[in-house]
Amino acid sequence: MTDRANLRLPPAAEARLPDALRAACCNLAVAPYWLDAGRFWYRRQTAGLPDYVLVSVDGSRAPAFDHPALRAALGDDAVFARLLILAQDATGVTLAAGRSRWHFGAGRLTALAPRPHADDESLSPDGQWILFRRDGDLWLRPAAGGPERRLTHSAAPHFEWAKSPDQSLETLHLRRRGIALPPIALWSPDSRRIFTYQLDERAVRRVALVQNVTEGGGPGPILHEMRNAFAGDTALPVAHQAVIEIDTGRIIPCGPADVTETSGLEKREAWWSGDSQRVFWLEHDRYERAITLVETQAATGAARRVITETAETFVDIHMAYGGMPNIRLLDATDELIWFSQRDGYAHLYLCDLRSGAITRQITSGDAPVVEILAVDPARRQVIYLSGSGETSADPYARRICLAGLDGGAMRVLTPDPGDHAPHLRDLGWSELIETGAGPVPAPLSPDLAHIVVTSAGAGDLGRSRLLRLSDGAVIADLEQGHTDLDLVTPERVTLLAADGETRLFGMLWRPLTLEPGQRYPLLDMVYPGPQCIQTPRSALPQDELSKLAMAHAATALGFAVLMMDGRGTPWRSKAFHDLCHGNLGDPGFLSDHVAAYPQLAATRPWLDPDRIGIIGHSAGGHAAARAILAHPRVYRAAVATAGSHDLTGYNRCWPEKWQGPLIRHADGSTSYDDTCNARLAGRLQGRLLIGHGDMDENVLPALSLQLGLALARAGKSYDLLISPNDDHATFKSNPWVQRRLLAWLRDAL
Repeated sequence: MTDRANLRLPPAAEARLPDALRAACCNLAVAPYWLDAGRFWYRRQTAGLPDYVLVSVDGSRAPAFDHPALRAALGDDAVFARLLILAQDATGVTLAAGRSRWHFGAGRLTALAPRPHADDESLSPDGQWILFRRDGDLWLRPAAGGPERRLTHSAAPHFEWAKSPDQSLETLHLRRRGIALPPIALWSPDSRRIFTYQLDERAVRRVALVQNVTEGGGPGPILHEMRNAFAGDTALPVAHQAVIEIDTGRIIPCGPADVTETSGLEKREAWWSGDSQRVFWLEHDRYERAITLVETQAATGAARRVITETAETFVDIHMAYGGMPNIRLLDATDELIWFSQRDGYAHLYLCDLRSGAITRQITSGDAPVVEILAVDPARRQVIYLSGSGETSADPYARRICLAGLDGGAMRVLTPDPGDHAPHLRDLGWSELIETGAGPVPAPLSPDLAHIVVTSAGAGDLGRSRLLRLSDGAVIADLEQGHTDLDLVTPERVTLLAADGETRLFGMLWRPLTLEPGQRYPLLDMVYPGPQCIQTPRSALPQDELSKLAMAHAATALGFAVLMMDGRGTPWRSKAFHDLCHGNLGDPGFLSDHVAAYPQLAATRPWLDPDRIGIIGHSAGGHAAARAILAHPRVYRAAVATAGSHDLTGYNRCWPEKWQGPLIRHADGSTSYDDTCNARLAGRLQGRLLIGHGDMDENVLPALSLQLGLALARAGKSYDLLISPNDDHATFKSNPWVQRRLLAWLRDAL
């Protein structure tokens, strides 16, 4: 039973909540930091502080330094736990933490000069200049010290240089925590220019968010304002791009660019040529139906369009939302690797950079390219992640592959069943441009001869190994993921969609304890995309641990748990993904979920088909509420948190790509009406919990309250959970909220 006074779950469920499960799991993946082509280091998790392990590409390994001696010399275990190793040689190691630097050798710790720039500043590649923002303009100062110099003089309120858009989904999150981003500017390789923009948000819709409780817990309210364009708005933020010469301060306009949640620079959609004479960037149309690579001459701003990708629905440049574009410049040979789904699957094409003409198709078949890991110009090959193929047992399982730029068969380096992927850290903008802030993990060695891969099957903890790229040989076993908890092993399930033909895939967890003759409720944990998949690719990958922890906690409460992907999600064919377009009224094909439940129950007598619940957050919150409203006889209970229940009140970028243009008809109706959950409020029969953080700037709390009002007007009862000071991410990660949602579901089902 739940301890209602203190809101504590039974011990088995408490031990599986995200924070607890994260602490109970060790070494689910290895993040390698390469010192040179022959060596890397990584942090090995232990019951206490981490071990720092140095690995050579011959497979040998050793401690990176004398751990007890360094801990004693530092005198600060918190600093020890987040050290970065910058260099290692016979004299010792050079270390960093934040802006501090040290050398440790022969048992002595020596402080070095600190990093010269702060986290909200940008260091030039040659280490000579520091770029920073002040009052919306750009400034420079020498890294070695000296007078500051102002680069721009035209900033005005809501018309600032090198600023992240207000609609970035985390503007207030950062502001409330006192975190300032570095300038959004891309240095040229020779450090003589920057590519940046002046962001015009002056005419964009003003959106207010009320903070009811101050950060210290005292009374509010505090009024926050953002500039955020909604679906159908005519006034959008515009990035007026420019190249700025460091020596002269000359500003060369490069034309306007569309801004989505963030700018193209923040999405890593801009590249300098190796000689610093040209800058390339991606131009998007409003509805993501056309993407063009533009080449701009740095000295003049003269531009030409190199290649354009179009689609009647939408264009992607990556199979995962927010991933680095699967586009690479090979300007030394006047070539380009372009990402396209023109043949029905996501593939890579070699293009002539001068004409934009496609020279050859690099990859082919029904296994889509997920991520370019690296391009090796010397060996004329691309190293990439692919899916396993539409006809395979699990299309979503990833593989490490090689393909030649000049033809030849694709080679799979990890052919064994299961998911195989390197540690792909989603680097933030500050990490990408802060060249002096220290190393970041990279799966591939600098000479592209070795790679660190983590492999896992359904229910397995990650196993990390060092592979040789030339033949896929295993050089060393590095770590095996470990936990002392008795976790339910999920079952991979293959299902038929509501059309009776299309194969769908998911994972099913049985309850932690199965009593003979008992029947158990099923909880569907839903996220319909359509920009990503819900089904985990492996048992406990680091980036999905919180989601999976909630599934494991639910099994300890006696639930069976399902995660599945209906039609209209990515990582398969373009036609499969296109099914989502204009169909957000049936998010992720809830009809496919409804069709799946009897299929599961038919061979599992312990499943109770009369006790089905559904839970989702954000687009999943919209889907969970839509499920119980559109299918009232199927679902007994639903939890909808931070739901985007009315897409006309949401950041325009997401719905306009997936639903299409907002069209207003003469009778007052719109093309978005069938996506609005409030219109189905009168259909509610089961129990519904609506949850939201009152400082959510991604999905505004107004959308949950509007649904609540519609339910009240329809005479329907519902539960409402508002968590003060939580935003989109912190609401979901709040342990109190997690316990409250699971306890509510236990009562409701």
